[in-house]
Amino acid sequence: MSFITQTMENIIDLFSKSLAQTSAPVGSLGVDLGSYAVKIVRLEANKDNAKVLGFGIEKVVDKNYRDALSRAMVKAGVSSGQSAVLSVAGQGVVSRYIELPLMNKSELESSMKFEIEKYVPFPLGEVSADYAIVNEMREKAKMSVLIAAAKNDLVAKKCNIAKEVNLNLKAIDLDCLALANFAAELAGMREKGSCYGIINIGRAVSNIDILVDGIPYLSRDIFIGGDDMTKKMAEDLELEYAEAEKLKIDPGKKKDELMAVWDPVLNNLASEIRVSLDYFEARNNRAVDRIYVTGGSSRMDGIEAYLKHLLAVEVSKLDYAGKLKFDETVDVNEFKTSSDFLAIALGLALR
Repeated sequence: MSFITQTMENIIDLFSKSLAQTSAPVGSLGVDLGSYAVKIVRLEANKDNAKVLGFGIEKVVDKNYRDALSRAMVKAGVSSGQSAVLSVAGQGVVSRYIELPLMNKSELESSMKFEIEKYVPFPLGEVSADYAIVNEMREKAKMSVLIAAAKNDLVAKKCNIAKEVNLNLKAIDLDCLALANFAAELAGMREKGSCYGIINIGRAVSNIDILVDGIPYLSRDIFIGGDDMTKKMAEDLELEYAEAEKLKIDPGKKKDELMAVWDPVLNNLASEIRVSLDYFEARNNRAVDRIYVTGGSSRMDGIEAYLKHLLAVEVSKLDYAGKLKFDETVDVNEFKTSSDFLAIALGLALR
């Protein structure tokens, strides 16, 4: 498709193929370059099960992604030249689900240039963009189509990091779409009649998806994360940043005091989540049954109860490790301890 701008020849697609297929090549590698840490998962997956072959999590120091990625590759047993899928998130990323009349592939391709121009708020020459049919609703003579786009400078940055450590970049995804793949394929959110939300609370950005019967209906980034809570603590309690970060994870007897400090940040996060819930409910005439939280900043004690109170929706921590198989070389206990950090990397590894 001529209107799709590709930054490197080996970027196959922008969005996740596992929206349409449920298998991944042996040893697929997902790489999540987060602002706090680099997360890597090697995965062997098919429609029946998924086996973790290796994983690594390494903290990013002084924005040195190359060093953190190199260390994580060693820990995960990744060899030089291995194919990998990376992802992007942030202000330069767009994902939209739109409804169109049922049409054949040729008709859809002809119409999508105009649809992408309508929904992507950047000049097409500045973005990598693509689309996928997510669901065909033949009883309504309609189809749900996902539009995904990312600014070329974001894509190029990830391409360059992969090149520096000699990874063969297979594709670029969006964080929120990788999260949707993870939720549907590995976290058990395909139940018939189900309507679940999943929120990955990261350091700088949180991602939210809403899935019905395992099919994503909404995916977006929210620009609020754990770092906002740490900075608020450091400011209000007059702490050094590192001290505030440590206290956030292990508040001890100061939990009630910290909840009062976090209240404005968590209210802002809940307000953004509520906007997404209201948008989904208005368009689909149904409510979300339950929200699952994951991500490094979901480890804060009591965050599920707090969000449940603010959103008036059941909120639970996501526990998915029991659904996976593990290679004998993998430290299963370490994986389970680290599982909150790995949802995006697992979703990417499904490619």
